[in-house]
Amino acid sequence: MKRTYKRAVTVLVTLAMSVGLCFGLAACGGGGQSDEQMIRAELDEAFGVLKNPTEESIKEMLNGDTSSLDELAQYGVDPVEMLKHFFGHFEYNIDSVKVDGDKGVATVTITNADFQAVMNDVMNNLQNDQEFMTAAVAAYQSGNEQDLYKLIFDKLFKAIDETDQLVTTTTDFQLEKKDGAWDFTEEGQQALMSSMFGGMDFSQL
Repeated sequence: MKRTYKRAVTVLVTLAMSVGLCFGLAACGGGGQSDEQMIRAELDEAFGVLKNPTEESIKEMLNGDTSSLDELAQYGVDPVEMLKHFFGHFEYNIDSVKVDGDKGVATVTITNADFQAVMNDVMNNLQNDQEFMTAAVAAYQSGNEQDLYKLIFDKLFKAIDETDQLVTTTTDFQLEKKDGAWDFTEEGQQALMSSMFGGMDFSQL
């Protein structure tokens, strides 16, 4: 069961990361705004998608590549509902924005669930949940993989919703301006992923 659980968690986090890795700042015009004002406005818009996801906003973040959404559908997972669970505790504050030419740094404080702790707790407690184990064994023996994964996903989502294990990080996100638009550098993207998932160690998946 632990192997199945780990696979299920990897699927969800990988697919959530596919959204995160496409997470960028909107290439909107300045409209007379300073670079600092543009960055703040674009960060607010981007983080707003995580706080209030819709099917349209997710597809927009994925730049039309819906392959990850198709994979989620194979597991019977609604991507909007998944992000609502994953980012139900998500809060942020843009502490400061500094610009030097085409380089910028946005200092942002982010709070979200401690995904590593929650996922470990769920995995360690599965064997002691008799109701879950009975249903999981029945799904496994029937060969219904989607039902089995749904049981695991439901358990994980409920644990994330109910957790009081939160992590707050303050991070300097590196930004760069290309063709008149601001976006995260590769370093900034990696820092963003860690902050979004409560400092989760993805190498352990």
